[in-house]
Amino acid sequence: MSLPLDLFLALRYLKPKRTFVSIISLLSVLGPLLGVAILLIVSSIMAGFDRIVRTGIMDMSAHLTVYPMSQGGYFRDPMPLLEKLASEGAEWGARGTPVIEGTALVQLRNTVYPKMVRGILPESDGNVTKLQRNFEDVGLVLSEGQVAIGGRQAIQMGLEKGDEFLIHSPARLTQNIHWQDDGKVQVTEPDELYLPETCTIATFFSMGVSDYDDNVIVLHIDQAADLFGLDWGNATSIQMAVDDPMQIASLASLYRQKHPDCIFVTWQEQNALLFDTLQSEKNLMTFLMAFIVLVASFAIASTLITVVVQKTREIGILKAVGVSSWTIARIFLLQGGIIGLTGTTLGTIAGLLVLHYRDGIANLLSLIMGVEVFPAALYHLTSTPSLTTPSDLIKTITLSLVICVAAALVPALYASAFSPSKSLKTENC
Repeated sequence: MSLPLDLFLALRYLKPKRTFVSIISLLSVLGPLLGVAILLIVSSIMAGFDRIVRTGIMDMSAHLTVYPMSQGGYFRDPMPLLEKLASEGAEWGARGTPVIEGTALVQLRNTVYPKMVRGILPESDGNVTKLQRNFEDVGLVLSEGQVAIGGRQAIQMGLEKGDEFLIHSPARLTQNIHWQDDGKVQVTEPDELYLPETCTIATFFSMGVSDYDDNVIVLHIDQAADLFGLDWGNATSIQMAVDDPMQIASLASLYRQKHPDCIFVTWQEQNALLFDTLQSEKNLMTFLMAFIVLVASFAIASTLITVVVQKTREIGILKAVGVSSWTIARIFLLQGGIIGLTGTTLGTIAGLLVLHYRDGIANLLSLIMGVEVFPAALYHLTSTPSLTTPSDLIKTITLSLVICVAAALVPALYASAFSPSKSLKTENC
């Protein structure tokens, strides 16, 4: 089957030979290959990070957290306020639950671990978070004396279901220690005997976010009240959820006007540092990808200009026999398209393969370098996430092909502008 002249010559010029041109041609394919692969990997992992982090935060935390303004640091009877907030936020589908949270010390035999204790009201917590839906024993309702801990915690501490441990409240341990005005410390005899809370592991949970899976212990709100020395029915905060978490700022603004005696913190504000870090990394990766695109464009343009220079005499002959400048230009535009299509196809395959085996590759790199590539403590994740949508894939492929063809414009215009008489005088390199 015969090929059109411009396509035949485009393939012929790119056909590897024992010349430097063929080597550059092959190397130029690496430009779009690496560009597409890295673009896919970075964009998919960053999108996965963003989705997993937001989902994990949404599943575990409230869309809006309400704190008391008073120095006591807790609500004495949060239910009337909770009902009022739900009524005022009915348009947003607002609902809430009381929570007691605080830092505590978990004692397992002779070892003490600092942990975050979260006391929930099982009957209403499910309206705000998905914590109970992530219990290993679905449908379990925690009673006093029972706790749920992260599966990773259990592995790290060597615990199984049914095991017991003690929880100490630092606030109660230090309640008989007082700072004087002159800076001296006064230690008094405690008014009552202090005993730690004894807890039995009833189930495990996994939220996919290391901050929660490694550090949070969930128990009944009444036991949390006993632990921190509060009366039953008190709460350190009220946690609210709405139908559309992206509209929470509007509801928070309304609440701040109506309840100046409370502090309202949205989920975006509570995790601002984490989201700012993710955005900074996105910006850095965008700069890196832009640089790779420029390198790829330069490599393709350099390759085709080299071909033009080496084929000057042949181009002159083509023009002398009546081949139009547009046909000459199409030859090099087709070359750019062929390079782009080859590199983009290989880059897409390479990128998708890396994403598929990302956890194994990350573990291998961590083993080789001796440090974690994606440390859970920094990224708050227990695995390397990825999210590749068809629209992102199409955008990446389209962008690569357009850049490759655009990079061929300069050599195409350069070749089409050759004068046949001067071209014929030029010796073929």
